[in-house]
Amino acid sequence: MRLPDFIRTSTFRWTLTISAVFVTAALVLVAFVYNVAVSANETRIDAALIQEVEGAVADDPDNALVRIRARMLQDPRRVRLGGLYDREKQLIAGNLRVYPDGFVPDMKIHEVVAEREDEHGAEVQIAHAVGTILSNGNHYIVARGFEDFVPLQQGVLNLLILALPPAMVLALICGAILSMRTQNRIEEIHRMAQRIMAGHLNQRLPSRGTSDDFDKLVGIINAMLHQIEQLMGEVKGVGDDIAHDLRTPLTRVRAALERGRDHAVSVEELRAAVDKSITGIDQALGVTTALLRIAAIEHDQRNAAFGEVDLGDIVSAAIELYEPAAEDKGVTLASRGVPHSVLRGDRDLLFEAISNMIDNAVKFTPPGGTVAVELVHSDENIMLRVADTGPGIPAPEREAVFRRFYRAERSRNTTGMGLGLSLVAAISKLHGFRVQIADSAAGCTIEMICDPLAT
Repeated sequence: MRLPDFIRTSTFRWTLTISAVFVTAALVLVAFVYNVAVSANETRIDAALIQEVEGAVADDPDNALVRIRARMLQDPRRVRLGGLYDREKQLIAGNLRVYPDGFVPDMKIHEVVAEREDEHGAEVQIAHAVGTILSNGNHYIVARGFEDFVPLQQGVLNLLILALPPAMVLALICGAILSMRTQNRIEEIHRMAQRIMAGHLNQRLPSRGTSDDFDKLVGIINAMLHQIEQLMGEVKGVGDDIAHDLRTPLTRVRAALERGRDHAVSVEELRAAVDKSITGIDQALGVTTALLRIAAIEHDQRNAAFGEVDLGDIVSAAIELYEPAAEDKGVTLASRGVPHSVLRGDRDLLFEAISNMIDNAVKFTPPGGTVAVELVHSDENIMLRVADTGPGIPAPEREAVFRRFYRAERSRNTTGMGLGLSLVAAISKLHGFRVQIADSAAGCTIEMICDPLAT
């Protein structure tokens, strides 16, 4: 027989567990209270017994008979016991028909099996007894049975019988209600998850605004879904951009090959057509290689090569590499300070990122302009700043330029694949750096900032 779904939920199981713990705790508490109450009563009764025997010792021995008979009066619960015995332990007066077996009259409490006999008949009771030998040689014993505690025990048992079952039923009802609410919430989330898995990535899991555990979990998942939707959009955009950027060189290759096939009349003309085709293929391969490098970097496939590197030496090497190109274009490539800055990283990747930053700056700076490279090392962070006097990047495009294949409108006529800053961003992320375009009065300033503690 299949159990209802709510019974198989963790909420209902936890409810059963907590109910069992509650019942156990209640039983332990009731037993503790009962034992404390009984112990307190026994202590009080024992003290009264000893006090009575002490009074008999202090009194005239001839009054012992009166004391025993007075003790037997007003005993509706039939718990008072006593006996006055001669030297041979023969009963003189009292309802203790037989001298308790093994009893020692030493003014101390003893638990005995008392044989009671009165006008109601004879019976055996478990009692606490205290006794002494009077000065005339008679034995004086008083005892007290505990049969009157039986109603207390029965009352505690009745209390448990009356209270615990309703409490358990109430706990099970509460557990069932909570389980069904949890199950309904899960089913609601499951239905929406099915829609999301079906391709509706713009859908989000429902939140009730109660700030409970489910809402917190839903918030985390929705944030993750938002990030996935953005990434999927970027992947789609990248796919479109790849198709667009590869179509042009491949079209040129095809056109060059067709012209060579149809119009070449000599080996030289055919070789020229093939050379143009190779150039187009190299461009397509360059795009593919750059994309593969970015993908490998973004998936942390290069962090195994990390080691201690000096960022200052890497920056100096990149500046030295681009000085001839800057000089040919009439651009001043200046260094405002390159101190030694040791951190953990991949030297080749860092060199590639810095080279791309300088290459972009030189490429977009007009003749007569300046590209300034500065490495600032402080206790808080290490910052590489590359500033140029080119056309700059408008504020709305400063985040977009780090996406793959993005080309600003003013750079459409400049050679390149639109992957340089994407590579810089991927390498920076791999090293725990952040890269940003800072505000500047003119031109463009790109900053790569890293926290030494994080690296």
